[in-house]
Amino acid sequence: MTIPGPTVHQRLMDAYKSLTEQLEQDRQGMHDVQQEYEQLDAERDDALRSLAEHYLPELTADAIASTWREVQSEISTLLLQKGDEERLLQQELKQLQKNRSVAEKALVEATHVLDAAILEQNEISAVVEKRLQADTQFVELADRAAIAEVALERAELNLHEIDQDAARKLPSYQASALFQYLYDRGYGQKKYQSRGLTRRIDRWLARYIDFTKAKQGYDFLKQTPDQMRKIIAEDRRSLNVVMEELERKRDRVANALGLPERIRLTERFTKDRQQSVQTANYISESVNEAEDRIRDLSDPRGSYYQKAIELFRQTLVGFKSSDLKKRAEATKDDLTDDQIVARLSGVESDRGELQEATRDRRNLQKQKQDVIEELGRVIQRFRAAHFDSVRSHFLDTLSIDEEISYTEDAEDARKLWQKIRRAQRWGDHDSEEDAGGSSLKQVLVNAMGKAAGGDRGDDARRAGSRRVEYDSTSDVRSAVGDYSTDSSGDHSR
Repeated sequence: MTIPGPTVHQRLMDAYKSLTEQLEQDRQGMHDVQQEYEQLDAERDDALRSLAEHYLPELTADAIASTWREVQSEISTLLLQKGDEERLLQQELKQLQKNRSVAEKALVEATHVLDAAILEQNEISAVVEKRLQADTQFVELADRAAIAEVALERAELNLHEIDQDAARKLPSYQASALFQYLYDRGYGQKKYQSRGLTRRIDRWLARYIDFTKAKQGYDFLKQTPDQMRKIIAEDRRSLNVVMEELERKRDRVANALGLPERIRLTERFTKDRQQSVQTANYISESVNEAEDRIRDLSDPRGSYYQKAIELFRQTLVGFKSSDLKKRAEATKDDLTDDQIVARLSGVESDRGELQEATRDRRNLQKQKQDVIEELGRVIQRFRAAHFDSVRSHFLDTLSIDEEISYTEDAEDARKLWQKIRRAQRWGDHDSEEDAGGSSLKQVLVNAMGKAAGGDRGDDARRAGSRRVEYDSTSDVRSAVGDYSTDSSGDHSR
């Protein structure tokens, strides 16, 4: 038993939503940690003022209040800018999340419309194929095409082998000065006019290098490929005559049943769905960018902190070492140095433990965010591959919930896509088709294969695939591609 593609798609989206909610809860829990920081920073602030600490521990209001007055104003401005940007990003993120919900609903609807169009197109394609198979003349023509295809493939293979043989052996003939001398003079041909001593010397040279046999081999390598190309070209023209009649019969039946219009509808709906996928992907990427920026702003040692440190550093550059020492000595109060150090040591110890715990927690959040982003890319690939179609199924050994529970990092999430691909299967329509449905050309190929029957089915399919459409506006892209191959003069495939 298999799992429908839309079901797996929904489970992936549910897993994405669940992980996102967990991450948001973790972020909300960081507010409690911030309160602990504020309490410890207040205690540390007294100790730092006593010891004249001349560094900025982090970009927070408490940290700024405890630093030097000379930089408090400028660093406070940075802190305000950071807060303003964070509030704007939070508003932007909420709107993006709403937009993502709308885009995903639109994508689901576009997928349903496309699936319905493909199913209807495939039903009509199947009827066209059956009617063609019932046409005795079509069956006879398909059989002739299969036989011609086998002969043509054999001739092309022989030509390829002879071309390789010529490429390997002709340089030896061309490198032989004696052979080229006799050949250029036309020895052994009517145009050879030498007499007397020259003729006797040429005759001796010819016997010496066995020129007659060598010339036969040389002429064979030079002339046979061109002769075979002419034969192959004629065989192709003969096959095209048969294929033109097959295509006319195909088009009469297809037009009568309205298949070309169905194909045009499917192509239009396919483009609509691709646009929906692009829109959903763009919004998802925007959400990820906003969340990344928010994570940076919520980090006291993020990008704004680096700006503050650089500002502080530039201020300290203007002080002499003696001035820094005096500033440190001027901060002493009634407490003894030992008491201050002991007090500071206790606070720093507590704060260090909290920092380590916070750092681990942020690392876990970053790891979870990476998993969410990678899972988002998995969903994008899933949609781009059209695995969310009702025609797509998955082996029941695939358990999204179980796989997600085992996913600890982005690499695990990337491996999930490989497992999804290995478990994916398409529907039970037995015609050879791509995710976009049955084209007119594919209908002809399928019908020819079934009509020829027996051991000639595959040969007939290949004959149909090779054929250049003589006049099919509904399948113009494949026709142009095939024509550029078969009319190029390069028949070595």
